[in-house]
Amino acid sequence: MPTPNRASLSMTMTDESTIEPLEVQLRLAMLAGDVEALEALLADDMTSIDHLGRRADKSQELEAYRTEVLKLDQLDVYDSIIKPIANAASVSLRARIGGMYYGETFSAKVAYTRVWACRQGVWTVISMHYSLVTI
Repeated sequence: MPTPNRASLSMTMTDESTIEPLEVQLRLAMLAGDVEALEALLADDMTSIDHLGRRADKSQELEAYRTEVLKLDQLDVYDSIIKPIANAASVSLRARIGGMYYGETFSAKVAYTRVWACRQGVWTVISMHYSLVTI
């Protein structure tokens, strides 16, 4: 059964209580490899940049989950800052992630930045970037 899409929450002004449940839903979808939920949460024109500077669009991001090139089994957030901006929000968080990437086990501390935007009453991620935390 598909996960209910909280991305349809509609508000003209953003606050943390709007974005927090979307962030939870996104993390759960990433951990479950739930491509249907990710499809709803990522904007069609989303851009993602990884720790090596590689750029991916929505279809590439979804394909990594669909084919299990990326399979997460850990995504533990240990701090998060949400900055609301009218009908958008910036989310900065640090987390420990782990899983498999191209068949190789990995575990790392990362810093994510995501931008959520509400377009036509639907909240989606329009931009993501992550870096390895080495300190």
